[in-house]
Amino acid sequence: MYKLVKSLTLIAVLTNSLVISSQEQPHESNLGAFQSDWPVGDPRRCQEQSRLSKLDVKRFEVIPGVGWDNLRNVEAGLVISYNFTQCKVTDDGNFLIPDNVFTVPIKSSRVERFAELIDSWHNTSSITSNTVNIEAGLSLTKFSISGKFSYEHDEMKSKMIEDKAVTVRVQMRYNRYEAKLQPDPVLSPQFKKRLLSIAARLELNQTEQARYEGQLLVRDFGTHVLTSVTAGAGLVKDDYLQTKFVLDNAEEKSSILAAASASFLNIFHFSASYGHTTDNKMSNSYNKSLTHSIVKTLGGPLYRAENMTLDDWTKGVDKNLVPMDRTGDPLYFLVTPQTLPELPINTVNELEKIVRESIELYYEMNTIRGCTKLGSPNFSFSANFDDGSCTARPTNLTFGGTYQTCSVSGSYLTKNPCDGLDQVNPKTGTYSCPPSYKQVLIQSAVKTGSTEYQTRCHSYWIFWRRCHTDEYHADAVYSTFWCAATGPVQQNSGYLFGGLFTSNQDNPVTGTTGCPPTFYPRRILFDTTICISDDFEESSPMSVPFGGFFSCKSGNPLAADGVSPVGSQQKAAGAENSLKAFMAQQKDDSQSYPMRCSEGYSQHLATVDVGCSINYCVKTGALSGPNLPPVKRPPFMPKPAALLDDENNLVIFNIETQTWMKNDQALQFQALHGTASQKNSANDDSLSPGAAAGISVAATLACVAVTTFLVMFIRKRRAQRSSAYRRLVGGESSYGTISTEPDSVDVQ
Repeated sequence: MYKLVKSLTLIAVLTNSLVISSQEQPHESNLGAFQSDWPVGDPRRCQEQSRLSKLDVKRFEVIPGVGWDNLRNVEAGLVISYNFTQCKVTDDGNFLIPDNVFTVPIKSSRVERFAELIDSWHNTSSITSNTVNIEAGLSLTKFSISGKFSYEHDEMKSKMIEDKAVTVRVQMRYNRYEAKLQPDPVLSPQFKKRLLSIAARLELNQTEQARYEGQLLVRDFGTHVLTSVTAGAGLVKDDYLQTKFVLDNAEEKSSILAAASASFLNIFHFSASYGHTTDNKMSNSYNKSLTHSIVKTLGGPLYRAENMTLDDWTKGVDKNLVPMDRTGDPLYFLVTPQTLPELPINTVNELEKIVRESIELYYEMNTIRGCTKLGSPNFSFSANFDDGSCTARPTNLTFGGTYQTCSVSGSYLTKNPCDGLDQVNPKTGTYSCPPSYKQVLIQSAVKTGSTEYQTRCHSYWIFWRRCHTDEYHADAVYSTFWCAATGPVQQNSGYLFGGLFTSNQDNPVTGTTGCPPTFYPRRILFDTTICISDDFEESSPMSVPFGGFFSCKSGNPLAADGVSPVGSQQKAAGAENSLKAFMAQQKDDSQSYPMRCSEGYSQHLATVDVGCSINYCVKTGALSGPNLPPVKRPPFMPKPAALLDDENNLVIFNIETQTWMKNDQALQFQALHGTASQKNSANDDSLSPGAAAGISVAATLACVAVTTFLVMFIRKRRAQRSSAYRRLVGGESSYGTISTEPDSVDVQ
């Protein structure tokens, strides 16, 4: 009886457990048994799961983490990796956002409408990227050209200068969300791969290759990373008015802006409640002085010209959000130990420096110094940075040419690293300056040459042969000089200057990688060509007044304070302040000269030679053409010569020790992971394939010789033993003899 009660109790407990488990089973399946064709982390998986819950969640498109070119105001490659494993949504539940992004809803329903008067193209601001342009995170000089190569800026600058107009801009903005990036985000695989490649070059002391790849990084991923984006929509109208009309009504600025607002509302047919009171006389004058008008719609619903109110437009904004403002940091802000834990701290610092210098070089190559004041005699149409040269009067200077010396450091086999780098001065035919001119150093640097290998083999005795490989490496040590006039020179004694160009950058005088007609190219530095001419009659119209060179290592003697430069058509300056007296006191110390241009001249970046900026000076506005110059995009240097791959170039990251290794340690790390080295070192004691083959052949021949000797020896012994029983039959009988013909031996 007891056993029966115990059995019934056990059955009841089991039954109760099955009931409870059957009731809990559906809850567990809802939590983790969602089946989808899309992998975890894909936004489409999250959207599919939301549809099962009868929710319509759209993907948020206005998100940060994208590369940004802050000169052109365009988006570049993806810098941050997006993942949707958490299926995060905005606070209002309308949009799906990545895991490393959060949004701040702008709950204000206020629609901003304002008008502004822009009297100078230099004061223009971007409609959709004003914040990132202003907060560039760079120096003042570089910050000033942010956005100056965008289509929006070029359009406004051209129309304001060509039409002699003033711009009146009216905007209506409706901002809905602000999407922000979380700190220390995960880098995109493509961007991180580029960074690790540059780091490997730095570890191997391949600095030039690292600089080249750094410039490619800026070309493909921009100068900044967007850390915050404001999503919304907007309507914009730019009116270009005659400058005379604005000046005549300078005291009625508010009336001009009111007329612009009324014109804006009439264009979009908004209801009268959003209008602005203005008199008809001002409106008529406003419309008559209008030279050009541009209307832009940014996001929101498709604009309908008839019967569309402001309420209709705002209701459709959420369905088509676009970026209305952007905030970002320079790209090198992402090069940190947190985002790149694979790298040593020192390597991270060097990598950050390479990326920063590449961004700054991109800015510097596109900084066009000159007079930006419209109406000034020195006004430069293409200048985007005012250097204070609007009132200065330039002096016509002359120079006596350039020359370059080169010497070989190391040894080479066939490739002389100084080929083409030795350049004499055509004026003298030697490495010197003509009379009344003095040499001034531009740059002295070492250019890494190529490595060559030669295999030599030596025979020992008959069967032995040994080979070894010799390594040849040579660098080019070159120095570049230009000749400055130190005293009175004869009429037309120097050279006319026709611009500079490199293999990657056009000559600003011609717009091509070539010289003007009647000018001759002369190579200076490593990859720069200068155009000179002594045909003053034919070449003068195409020449540019030249004001000297200066670089990161040497200054410009023509810019010295208290010095009166000597021109080709001037008399000698006073002895106490002449250039000749100044330069005589300086001896040969080019670093003591001022690193700038003289008054009336603007500096221009010629090139960056082995990490050193080379600048030249020309008359302010001399390089200004009728059109705005296009942006100069990286790279700004020729691709370094390819290096031969050997085990000395191996850099391997050890995940276990969190360290980088190279050379012998890298080979050991490979062996531990079962990966054989592909090449042997030139200093390795192991046999080369040629030596191994020679030894194999020699051993085979030795075996054949020993075998032949043994066969002959055995046959001879047998012949001697049988001679005692030999019986001759007649004089010609050979009975009992052994054949002397050798047996053939096949050697496979």
